[in-house]
Amino acid sequence: DVPGAIDRAWHEASAAGGPALVIVPMDDWSAGVDEEREDASPGQVLRAAAPDAATVDALAAFLDGARSPALVVGAGADDPATWTALVDLAERLAAPVFQESFGARAGFPQDHRLFGGFLPADRPRLREKLAPHDAILVVGAPVFRQSPYAPGLLVEPGTRIAVVGAHADEVHRSPAELAVLAPPSVVCAELARRVAQRDATAPEQFRPPPPPAPPASGEPLLAGHVLSALAERLPRDAIVVEEAPVDRPELHERIPAREPLGFLSAAMGGLGFALAGATGLRMALPERPVAAVVGDGSSLYGIQALWSAVHYRVGPLFVILSNGGYTIMDRLAERQGGDAPWPGFGELHVSEIARAFGCPSRRIETHDELLGALDEAVPGLASRDEPLLLDVVIAPTATFAP
Repeated sequence: DVPGAIDRAWHEASAAGGPALVIVPMDDWSAGVDEEREDASPGQVLRAAAPDAATVDALAAFLDGARSPALVVGAGADDPATWTALVDLAERLAAPVFQESFGARAGFPQDHRLFGGFLPADRPRLREKLAPHDAILVVGAPVFRQSPYAPGLLVEPGTRIAVVGAHADEVHRSPAELAVLAPPSVVCAELARRVAQRDATAPEQFRPPPPPAPPASGEPLLAGHVLSALAERLPRDAIVVEEAPVDRPELHERIPAREPLGFLSAAMGGLGFALAGATGLRMALPERPVAAVVGDGSSLYGIQALWSAVHYRVGPLFVILSNGGYTIMDRLAERQGGDAPWPGFGELHVSEIARAFGCPSRRIETHDELLGALDEAVPGLASRDEPLLLDVVIAPTATFAP
């Protein structure tokens, strides 16, 4: 019962006015070297209430000894203080910063020159992505969230991993040689002051792909048309709520989170929260523009939230990607070599359902209609006091590579 032993030792030390650090030595192993132990607990856990010297020294030694370090960040790093600390740390290391796969929030400014993009969610591509790096510091995320399952190691043999996080369950189940259970903001701020400045060429910056060409006459809109148009228009402080699973990888590529809480989702694809979640965010943060990108199938899990937005005079923008079915399930079935047994629902118009709840809505079928609706709606998002739903008809996305 390692977590229980740590908690007992921690509380006993704190009650006695003792040290702010509990060290639990375990077997000395490097994550990724021994395939039989790839899902084991960390090799050493350091639990710190404050960035004491021993904790920071251990992390600094881990990074200073690396030939090519990298950072991986996640939802637990999504706050202004941690973003600032991670920017300082990444710039001292001249290291790329990758966003965890299937993260609920962004852990780093995704328009920064050291942002390296998003980790793949299957092991073969994850190993390839991280292969150039011999030491990886994970902050505010587990090591590593993956779906669907693929066999093999998480990283190449010899790659060392350390993790810093405030959530005990994530820290204790992460296969890392060094784990620090502590607030990431204070640890990373002190670590940025402690690590040596690396004289290294900065990695190539992640850049969104160019917008797709407008569809020819008679061709349908694609998710990329909608996401690119949003990216061009949303203000820097917008909050984007995502619940469009099959199109999430492209949303990540096209719409960067540029300020804390710039992106919000359910980690690992839970459905039914986006309409209510966007409404609640707009109520809690009335100074922030809120746009929810939601699949038509996803919207049906909580469509009644539109009534709440109308009733309480709350003004998020709901962008429904209407592909006429549960496309993510179709793509997942195809990955297993089967056909989807469930029916589509192309005859369903979410815009009409929205009007039944009293929510203003528009059905969008052409590129010109899309651009006109966004040009009209987005500039006033910060001051809207009623919701607006855009039911955008798109072709089903043909591939899914999370």
